[in-house]
Amino acid sequence: MSFQRLLRACVVLAAMSGCRTYEEASLRPEEVLARVDAVRRLAAGGAGERAPEFTIARAAELLAEHGPALRIARAEYATALGLADVDTPLPNPSLEVGPSYGFGADVESNRLQPLGSLGFALPIGGRLGRQDDVNRLKAGRAQVELRVAHREAYLSLRRSWTRLALARRRLVLAAELTALAASAADGGRRLVEAGQATALDRSLLDLDLARVEAQAHDAEAEAAAAEGELAELLGVHAEHFRAPQEMPVTDLPAAPPTLEDLKARLVANHPGLARLRSDYDVAEGELRLEIAKQYPDIRFGASAEGDPGERKYVVGLTLGIDVPLFDRNEQAIAAAEARREEIRAKYEAEAASALARLERAHARAGILTRKLSAIRGKVVVAARRQLDLAVKSLEAGAADALRVLEAERAFRDVMVEAIETETEAREAWADLEESVGRPLLLFPGELEEKRPPEPYREPEETGCGSQAFKESLS
Repeated sequence: MSFQRLLRACVVLAAMSGCRTYEEASLRPEEVLARVDAVRRLAAGGAGERAPEFTIARAAELLAEHGPALRIARAEYATALGLADVDTPLPNPSLEVGPSYGFGADVESNRLQPLGSLGFALPIGGRLGRQDDVNRLKAGRAQVELRVAHREAYLSLRRSWTRLALARRRLVLAAELTALAASAADGGRRLVEAGQATALDRSLLDLDLARVEAQAHDAEAEAAAAEGELAELLGVHAEHFRAPQEMPVTDLPAAPPTLEDLKARLVANHPGLARLRSDYDVAEGELRLEIAKQYPDIRFGASAEGDPGERKYVVGLTLGIDVPLFDRNEQAIAAAEARREEIRAKYEAEAASALARLERAHARAGILTRKLSAIRGKVVVAARRQLDLAVKSLEAGAADALRVLEAERAFRDVMVEAIETETEAREAWADLEESVGRPLLLFPGELEEKRPPEPYREPEETGCGSQAFKESLS
């Protein structure tokens, strides 16, 4: 074989080794923004179609399909899964070619002869299989992150749903209090005309009405903020749930579950602990991989060359291995072992913090629940009774407008305090649910939480005993 022929054969082999070509996929911000805006507006119903009723179950569907946090988690999982689906290949063979030039008095012809060698490496420590295991474990870690992101987003949905429901209740309350103040102001005008009240009394009642009307805008701002928060979480436009409709929330029980029961649920459902369990599995897989890398690959190959000055060719076979006298991959193994112990320490620290947050949330939820019960059962009733008596006394001429104004302000403050206390109590319950990692109360019409939509599938079993795949957020 001439040198030119050998060189052409190597070029052909190198060209055949490439199997992928570059495909451009430009990011066009204007098009992306227009498409996202269209999706946000049509997600709850197509053009010309009546949008489905906006319930907590419908909100959960929109969250799973359009929630920005879940879209990011699905994309990251698809990336990790794409790597896990491709087996780690064998090392590429090495091919070397070149000329062998002979010179001297004994070389009369055939001065230029081709030479070439072909070498292969054969891993013997199970390195390739361990790398496949690590890739699948990382895909499992991304899968756990997808589940955790879905759980966290769903708990945030319940919190945002409650905030919007209470904000709309506050709007209704603001309208009722405004009507009450307007009625008092109108009654004051009639009393002035009848000579039973002074112009100062009427002025105080009118001023109070103006303040109540101004404070009603705070309720509108709060409702708008709650709508925006929910729209951002779901990835849809607020127009899909802006229309007045009932947003029911479940009644709070007399007390939260026992702390022991919540601790038992926390182990399997806490998002931070689930992440770290999966991280620990990945760290163990990486440690196995680094241990496998301490065994060198076996190299074997063949070579052929022509003898300059002679009409003959020499073929040789080689077999070799790196002798691990100095580098046994100790540094990488030590780092992998330290990484595993680091995650163990983080898991213990996260468990301690999770228990502390659970205990704090449990105590706060219990206190605010009892406070809400006391306000509803005693304070609101007493304030309503006092206002009724003041109005009747004013109509009978036994009290002045100032006493009615004081009673009305007290009633209004009590009603506002009641809804603010309910908001605090429900926020405390939301904190308690997030500290456990799963819902504790089902809203009216709420379905059991569903897993995220595709792309979503279990990675193949690796034989590494990964418990995070089986236990994460059960």
